[in-house]
Amino acid sequence: MKSNTHDLSAREWGCDYSIQEIRDDGYSIPLSGWTEGIEDGDYIIIRNGDGTTRYKVDSIRYYSDPKDMFSAEASFSPRE
Repeated sequence: MKSNTHDLSAREWGCDYSIQEIRDDGYSIPLSGWTEGIEDGDYIIIRNGDGTTRYKVDSIRYYSDPKDMFSAEASFSPRE
């Protein structure tokens, strides 16, 4: 299964997120947000100060209303 990368760093209308908590010194984060197409095992790029950081989506659940709202768990996954 091929993993896709989703860049959420722009934080614009229809593509935004909120980190609920920072766990394990930033190695694990629960987050919620709005965008479509993210699946378990995909990567997300999020804003980190002036730069960005990559996380791997461990699990994601989409809500039925609105259909693009999600809740996810992600783990730090530095770019290689």
